[in-house]
Amino acid sequence: MVYIFAAHKGEVEHLIKKLSLGKRKTSFPFLQYEGEEILLTITGQGQINASASVASTLQEEKAKKGDLLLSLGSAAAILGRKRTSEDLLGHWFWIHSLEQESTGRKFYPDLLYKPDFPEAGLITGDKILELDFMENRDTVSERRGDSREQIVSKGHSDSEDVSGFSNTFLYDMESAAVFQAANFYLAPEDFFFLRCVTDFGVSLGEEKLPFFPLSRQERMQALLQKEEDKVLRFIGFLQKKSIERRKEEEEETAFRQQLQSLSESLHCSFVMEKQLERLLRYAFLQGISAEEVREYLEQNFGRRNAGNDALQDSENGAKEEVLKGVGKDIDKQGRLTLIDKRAGKKALSSLKEWILSERILQVKCNGSGNLLQIRDNDSEAISPIPCERSGRPLPEGKCEKSYPYQEHFQHIYVEETLLQSPETKGILQKFPKAKVIPIKHYKDVFNRKKQGRLAQSHSRKLILAKKEGQRLYDGAVVCQDFSESHFCYTSLLMNCPFHCAYCYLQGMYPSSNLVMFLNLEDYFADCRKWIAEKGSLYLCISYDTDLLAMEGIYPYVEEFARFLNQENALRIEVRTKAGGEGLWRKMQRLPLSSEGRKRMIFAFTLSPEEIIEEAEEGTARLSSRIFAIQKALEEGYLVRLCFDPMIYHPRWKELYGALLQEVFEKIPMEQIHDCSLGSFRISESYLKAMGKALPHSPHTQFPYENTGGYYHYPKVLMEEMEGFLYSRLLERLPKEKIFRWDNREADGVNEKKRQAGTKT
Repeated sequence: MVYIFAAHKGEVEHLIKKLSLGKRKTSFPFLQYEGEEILLTITGQGQINASASVASTLQEEKAKKGDLLLSLGSAAAILGRKRTSEDLLGHWFWIHSLEQESTGRKFYPDLLYKPDFPEAGLITGDKILELDFMENRDTVSERRGDSREQIVSKGHSDSEDVSGFSNTFLYDMESAAVFQAANFYLAPEDFFFLRCVTDFGVSLGEEKLPFFPLSRQERMQALLQKEEDKVLRFIGFLQKKSIERRKEEEEETAFRQQLQSLSESLHCSFVMEKQLERLLRYAFLQGISAEEVREYLEQNFGRRNAGNDALQDSENGAKEEVLKGVGKDIDKQGRLTLIDKRAGKKALSSLKEWILSERILQVKCNGSGNLLQIRDNDSEAISPIPCERSGRPLPEGKCEKSYPYQEHFQHIYVEETLLQSPETKGILQKFPKAKVIPIKHYKDVFNRKKQGRLAQSHSRKLILAKKEGQRLYDGAVVCQDFSESHFCYTSLLMNCPFHCAYCYLQGMYPSSNLVMFLNLEDYFADCRKWIAEKGSLYLCISYDTDLLAMEGIYPYVEEFARFLNQENALRIEVRTKAGGEGLWRKMQRLPLSSEGRKRMIFAFTLSPEEIIEEAEEGTARLSSRIFAIQKALEEGYLVRLCFDPMIYHPRWKELYGALLQEVFEKIPMEQIHDCSLGSFRISESYLKAMGKALPHSPHTQFPYENTGGYYHYPKVLMEEMEGFLYSRLLERLPKEKIFRWDNREADGVNEKKRQAGTKT
């Protein structure tokens, strides 16, 4: 459903006629009009009315995530630099940020699509705008807007949007309240705020509107209809999206019905039903239909077989009596019904084995194909930033074709304290067309309620921030410490420029957007303090992201290399799935001495090519990673090979065998510092969040086992996969150089760490 809200009927009366909306006859306290996939509500003027009408409408209609909200209306322009009244009157703007004037709070709708409208910021006040109600308007526009001339260096062109407007700021009396009320029900990527400039507030000294022969209402109507076709086209786009989402909802309802039917047949408990749900979703994603699942269960566990056996064993041949008893287990529709929960558990376990052993996982990227190419000084593409995999194909005629997704990083949110920093200026110069939006704190954008990672992944935003508080962390129990006594990691990025379908970050963070922390000197100070207290430090700087893929935007690795030269007690690990000549050139240019290169470890994650194509979207091909490994060894760096995580595939032994064969042929194993291996594992909380964010991904629905709060592959499969790789590596490496993740205990704690803790 598309919920449209406007303060006054006069603001949308022409749209009501064009859309053929009918007045809803109801006792609801707010005037409403409805049509196909549309419910339009007149809120009344002011924030209290707006908040009450939005909340009551969405509650009454049982609105849910996936529904769409469009806020329409008029606004006054706060004139910025180089603006005249004629420039703005009658133009509709897409609002990228909202500020509540009375509290200073700010709100940020996601702008994922390329609209026909220029963008603007907006202030929501408590009364009609007057000139003496605010400070000088130029100052307001320059301070709250994002005048790039004040941020980037001279000579850098100011970006302008589709209509030639930039740095425009508007004023109304409802929008911030609409956002706050709606966010209890809907996701920020499904909010759309459009405002038409109809005046400049009320002031005796302000320029008169150029429509003297017309009344005020007639003047407003004429301005609102000036770009009516664009508004109607956008509403049509939202209607199509709503229809598509309704079809998806119907598919989910059908799935739930199938699940409930099978659950009843198998006498499932609550826990068993959850296991069955995950198993069915995983099966369906592999092309196994509900009919095939039921057929398998009926053939192997159906009471028809039991009935036949009973007939054969019957000495008196009383077939009717036997069939009468068996009939309790097959309902009138012929559905499978087992005798008790114990039989259901047996059937569920067998179904799991059948799906894993008989079916081949085929996961392809079905996203928008929207990739960001980050280029280094050699103009070589280093890092495509992909969309997340939904696991389901896009419907034919997907309506995003009319409003394509914005390119990645076309909106850059910058904390106000960093607007003038050299680091910020350098990054913004790499994105001359990006809209810069000042924010108070990165969490105002990154930690918003009800965000949708999958939707955001089609148009990711960049957030430049300062990291406060703790910056060095002990390694997680699901990760290997390589026998390092002071093993720590630091987060310089939140989220990763790549998208691996199995990545735990999808369950760790509420947003797909990337946060870059730019206060490196604070990180260096923390490292010095740690070394002074502990004596040494082994630091993973690319622990839960891929810094090398972002080096073309900001040189994190280069800066840490300079710092490494100064600290002899420091060792740094850089984990990556990047590769190719561009990466090699970067390693060549790092300002490190030969001794320093022995204290910087490049850890390359290696996966079979088929797994890379299916589950590691945007990362370097296997051949490119191997090339980078060869060059890193030639440059004198320490190299770690990481066969971690191993990802299950029905042909996993064949794929990983071929991977090792290629590695052994092309990489001098005697020069490798060490290797790590481990099968996929993830914390219970992260997988739960991933399942909600990406319900159609086979990597979130795989029938894992849970040990001590961590999900992993079934024990037999896990040990077979890891044992196979370990035995093959032993053919080329001493066991001291092979680190295998050794958590097999219910408490989920690494054995080595537990022993170390016992000694202390």
